Amino acid sequence: MNSRNARKLCLLALAACLTAGRAAAQDEGLNCGTPDVMPALGKSADIPKITKTWSGKLKAMVIRVGFSDAPYAIDTATINKTNGTINTLYRSMSRNTFEWDWRTYGVILNAPGTKAEYGANFSSLQSWISSQMTAAGLKRGIDYDVFVASFPQISVGWAGLSNMRDADWINGSYSAGVTGHELGHSLGLPHAHSIEAGPDMFGTPGTTAQTNEYGNPYDIMGRGGSTGHFNVLYKWRIGWEDSAEIKEVKASGTYRVYAQDNAVHKGRTIGLRIPSGNASYGYWFEYRTVSTSARNGATVMFQGFRTATNLDSWYLDTTPGSKTSGDESDGVLAVGKSFQDKYGQTSFKTLAINTGTFTEEGWVDIQVTIPGSNPVTLTNNRNIRLFRDAGVPAFNIMGRAMENLSTARMVAVKQQDGSIRLVVNSR
Repeated sequence: MNSRNARKLCLLALAACLTAGRAAAQDEGLNCGTPDVMPALGKSADIPKITKTWSGKLKAMVIRVGFSDAPYAIDTATINKTNGTINTLYRSMSRNTFEWDWRTYGVILNAPGTKAEYGANFSSLQSWISSQMTAAGLKRGIDYDVFVASFPQISVGWAGLSNMRDADWINGSYSAGVTGHELGHSLGLPHAHSIEAGPDMFGTPGTTAQTNEYGNPYDIMGRGGSTGHFNVLYKWRIGWEDSAEIKEVKASGTYRVYAQDNAVHKGRTIGLRIPSGNASYGYWFEYRTVSTSARNGATVMFQGFRTATNLDSWYLDTTPGSKTSGDESDGVLAVGKSFQDKYGQTSFKTLAINTGTFTEEGWVDIQVTIPGSNPVTLTNNRNIRLFRDAGVPAFNIMGRAMENLSTARMVAVKQQDGSIRLVVNSR
């Protein structure tokens, strides 16, 4: 990787943020030097294919490096605490199907150069670390899957850098926000961007000046910090959502979306994907409850803004117009707010949220109106009770006996294409 180009990209992105009047948060990944290098896909109005499903454990090895004029000073307790915080987030995001298997290389490596020398030529430090790992007999796939090189702060303009695969570099402070962000790159994820085009919520696709590289305020791949779950598009890309949980919406209706950052359950809708009137673009809707400002409505993201790829997620500020620090924090589609697809007639409106519920039971109701489509409705009725003769066994779809069929949590009547179906959710 050309470190000079990486530094240039990072500094340009940071300069754009500051020009827009935003303050860089210390632990929000705004100083990541990793350029997005995701491959292009054929443009499509459908949900993209899963890139790769990450499950189980990946071995992550911390390599500690000191310099001739700056010894390594981060203690083991701090490293372990940071790694624990990162694993808490990744276990939560993956619903306990993935975590990092942490280990710290037992010897602190002492590089011969100075802070100034490595700041001026970071690639020389990268090469030296690689040579020392080879000399020590450390092998990828055996001793580590990803290594995280931590060293005293040097003047390179970024806090973290990744090669988007098996190597991450942490410059200075070993924090969960920066380190967890770079590890997201190692899973193949790009930054979680936002569109910032003044009063125009959508902007003009491909216009770099109308973007905020790290603009999603809730995603660790943006500015979400060590508690910010990946957005639903990114979770989908790495296989952390089931196909039944992301709904491809092509008909008018009201859709209930449950909190994706508290989604310990399975089988509920935690994300919507609605195609735009232009097949190159699409909208993703989710609901979050960890951040207080996200609880007010649906989070909306745009897919396809960057012309070179449609894998990136672009947070839409549905209250556009200002460019103050933290502007995107008022960007959720709050109850009663609506907008229309820039490239078609489809409109979106938030109808309600499960007020005061900030667990897996939190939800948002989103009304999607697609002219010319057959409407889909879901009408809840919690007053319906089910009864059966105590002597007659009941079985679920798997053929297993169900003792408490009469204690169904929710019964609904679903009307679609003229048919009526009884939907029962008992557990």
